[in-house]
Amino acid sequence: MTTHQRAVAGEETATDPNGQDLDLNTVRYAISRARGQSSVPLRYDELTELESELCGYIGQLLPTAKKAVDKLWHGGTAWHQQISRLDGIERQVGQGLGAGVLSAHVQVQQLARDCQWLIDHQGQQQ
Repeated sequence: MTTHQRAVAGEETATDPNGQDLDLNTVRYAISRARGQSSVPLRYDELTELESELCGYIGQLLPTAKKAVDKLWHGGTAWHQQISRLDGIERQVGQGLGAGVLSAHVQVQQLARDCQWLIDHQGQQQ
């Protein structure tokens, strides 16, 4: 299905730098699952899966966001705020889960917030 066909069908997509479409509803579902981890007993293997999935989505969304921010005036407040946020997201992805269930839970929650931020701000950066 092309990007246009998905838009007509009500599906939201983002295109990564390689021209691949990313179904934003799929990303939102992963975010929802990560946030749902707060209300159920935590299992490290599930958190590991979610971390991998969210990092993959961030990896697809981040380059496009960086390109868009690069178009802003580099001395402006908007550029500084956006590039700082993107740098923080990139550092967070590199953190890893840690050894314990609690640290893994915190990492997955932060990645879910970062993923949501990238989705929320993608239209504003273009």
